[in-house]
Amino acid sequence: MKNKVFSVLFVLVIATSTFAATAVGKLIHIELTAPDKILVDGKSATLATLSSVVGGLVQDKEHTAVEIKVPEKADKAKVEEIKEACRKAGISLFSIATKP
Repeated sequence: MKNKVFSVLFVLVIATSTFAATAVGKLIHIELTAPDKILVDGKSATLATLSSVVGGLVQDKEHTAVEIKVPEKADKAKVEEIKEACRKAGISLFSIATKP
């Protein structure tokens, strides 16, 4: 049963990402790879620089979304800090996915 729940959630995340990419003009991928290491579309960033890095990728705030991938045991406060940095860059649409 646990695998079925994971599979359903995984499909839901993919569907959400696909929907965000088609319904929204641009999808920016952010990945928390370590407590202090962040990748934005494959390029390194820090929490201090995240807002400006994301801001540099935003052309149309109303049609841009961010997908945030975090480890399952990530600190929730860190996720909120990432979301806040994105909000400062003008992003209001988020998708959050966990990875093992």
